[in-house]
Amino acid sequence: MSQVENFVPFPGMHCETNATGNLLKHAGFELSEPMLFGLGEGLSYGMFNFKSMPAPFIGGRPRPNELTETLARNLDLELDFRKTSSKKRAWENVATFIDAGQPVAVRVDCYYLDYFTTKIHFGGHYVAMHGYDDDFVYVADTSQQGSVMKTDREKFAEGRLWKGSMAPNGQTWTITVPNKSMDWPAVIQAAIVNNAETYLNPPIHNLGAKGIRKTAKVLPTWVETVAPNEFYTMGMLMEHAGTGGALFRNFYRDFLTEAMEHLQHPNLEAARDEIAEAAPLWTAVANGFMAVPDNGIASLNSVVPLLHQLADLEESAMTKLSTISA
Repeated sequence: MSQVENFVPFPGMHCETNATGNLLKHAGFELSEPMLFGLGEGLSYGMFNFKSMPAPFIGGRPRPNELTETLARNLDLELDFRKTSSKKRAWENVATFIDAGQPVAVRVDCYYLDYFTTKIHFGGHYVAMHGYDDDFVYVADTSQQGSVMKTDREKFAEGRLWKGSMAPNGQTWTITVPNKSMDWPAVIQAAIVNNAETYLNPPIHNLGAKGIRKTAKVLPTWVETVAPNEFYTMGMLMEHAGTGGALFRNFYRDFLTEAMEHLQHPNLEAARDEIAEAAPLWTAVANGFMAVPDNGIASLNSVVPLLHQLADLEESAMTKLSTISA
């Protein structure tokens, strides 16, 4: 068996920040999960239609990997990001680091993880791998999934190279932390303003507040092409599997609270309160989707005004945050 010594899991709730948090904690650079999310400029919204998926995909954060890439850039971390279609190379990209005593972040389709009780294909899941033997790999997953877990080694390898929407492509990364001090007010201020400007000025209308309003406009038509059980899955993923909005709004609320320890600006608290108000509304949206199998189009219609309210709240909050100065 090969095992990273003195590995202590990071208690994360979202898979990508959990995986990165585990790597940083082991390197002696521990930040809260809301701080990781905020410095990764993670507050977002996107609606996408993938041909290989039976229903539109709704997400409350940036595309996979982008959050970690942005975090690394903002903190000047050295990120060794790899991907491959080779099973042999994919294994080498984890085993080499584990053997050297360094945990590795791994992207995998969660369908192939033994401990996942909900068997759906989702190739945007992340774990921190910290050991392996002939039969199993040992990973740190989110608190909801049990934190420190083991899963079948062959199925894990298959899940890393699964071909489908949001395919993992054998992706891994490791992180090296520079030995230097951080100008925390400047780093936090830049991350807040960048996130706000990106949210308010998206390159396409499927993103940000514009994307939320577009979703509200087209949502009632989805009942014609999307099966009721797929709406349930959509809501379940949003609320319980970390793709939607409530968890991320709670993260960003707490990030802004921490930011106020470093920055003094009247708009910080006001924006924080608006983000806090948005979080339970995202839970209501998810619950509306999950109720579609029982209530049909009435549930979708109930979601529409919630989305308009969310777009207004988040646009207001991000407009305030775009003015923050260190």
